[in-house]
Amino acid sequence: MELNRSIRQKKKRRNRQIVYGLLGVFLIVYTLFWKAYNDVNRTSNNIFNSLETNNKRDSQVVIEATQPISFAFLGIDKGIYGPEMEAQPGRSDAILIGTVNPNTRTTTLVSIPRDTYSLMVDYDYYDDWPYYDKLTHAYAFGDAEMAVNSIQELINVPIDYYVEVNMQGLIDIVDAIDGIEVVSPLTFEYEGNHFTKNKKVKINGKEALAFARMRKTDPEGDFGRQKREKMVIKAILDKVLSFGSISNYQSILETLEDNVKTNLKFEDIVSMYSAYGKSLEQFNTENLIGEELWVDDIYYLYTYPEDRLKISNTLRNELELDEITMDDMTLFDVDYVEQEQSYYEEVTDDWYYEEDYTEDYSEY
Repeated sequence: MELNRSIRQKKKRRNRQIVYGLLGVFLIVYTLFWKAYNDVNRTSNNIFNSLETNNKRDSQVVIEATQPISFAFLGIDKGIYGPEMEAQPGRSDAILIGTVNPNTRTTTLVSIPRDTYSLMVDYDYYDDWPYYDKLTHAYAFGDAEMAVNSIQELINVPIDYYVEVNMQGLIDIVDAIDGIEVVSPLTFEYEGNHFTKNKKVKINGKEALAFARMRKTDPEGDFGRQKREKMVIKAILDKVLSFGSISNYQSILETLEDNVKTNLKFEDIVSMYSAYGKSLEQFNTENLIGEELWVDDIYYLYTYPEDRLKISNTLRNELELDEITMDDMTLFDVDYVEQEQSYYEEVTDDWYYEEDYTEDYSEY
């Protein structure tokens, strides 16, 4: 009898120990989760930056409804120079437009060359005349608002959200997630960093910046750089979304606070991760192409309206919006010049034919 009572008491003590142990584990996990939640919430509030941009949608996007969304990524050339340069307004050295479609589980990234000849939307110019410049300067003139509005006007696609990261931020983010892996599409050396074609390497923050920035020795020039920029962004996303980065979340958050701004609220980020996470597994990439243009001895990249329209409809299809026509595109001053020149060349081609119009220079 005493033996049975002793056994029952031992079982009760053991059960209490198990319950207390599970309760302790639960409290620890709950505390850590709540701390992480509060840390992320605090960081989100610190990096939040509201934008007043021109509305290009018929209805407002609702993330909870898992609508396709768009965003602009701006890589700002600040953070790694001296105090004198840091006092100057930054420029968007890297410009990407992305769409995320949860219905097709596809993310599409389009690179926009920094030197693209563009309308500076809402720029205060003489007698309200339209002002044109390199797209990279829109950020210098009017921060993210002018940059996003100018991008929207360039290709007639709504930009729902934006993220800007300065150069030091890219370095810190890559270091915070313990580096990323890339496979270089070519062999090159830049700022003391060497990369070999088709060789997979793990790179740190400074190496990632060098890998993404080089363009002068790339046969594709700025377009080659855009490809490598997208490789770096995808590698960062893959690493951040992996479970292996959770242990470094505090370092990541500190880096974000110092170097990132966005108009995504905390609840948007939480909803987006659960609703759109799978869409980041499949990437499509596009480029806005163009040719050199010289205006007053200044170099620009000129993009034909037809190419801008093509990119616009590619992104609009991903956003499940109606396609547009050339009549819906904003034409720039040089577009009209190019059209007149093409028309003139076409007309003169009809007027003169080489076999009908020849000169005899034998006597000169």
